[in-house]
Amino acid sequence: MNTTQAMIVLMNGIRKYGTIINGEYEGRIKFIPSAEIMTLNESQLANLIEHIPVSNIYSIDTFLK
Repeated sequence: MNTTQAMIVLMNGIRKYGTIINGEYEGRIKFIPSAEIMTLNESQLANLIEHIPVSNIYSIDTFLK
């Protein structure tokens, strides 16, 4: 699974921190709001995945420290 840690700022100002599963799927991105995805098994990951519409995203910051 190809992933990128990121902070997403939504159009309504909410900030989400976690991991993007790379690629766009039908105008949405798959986002897991957790920094420790490697410690979770696949069934736990499936329950955490959020599908965020690209139109709801103001910005994505992948330059986290």
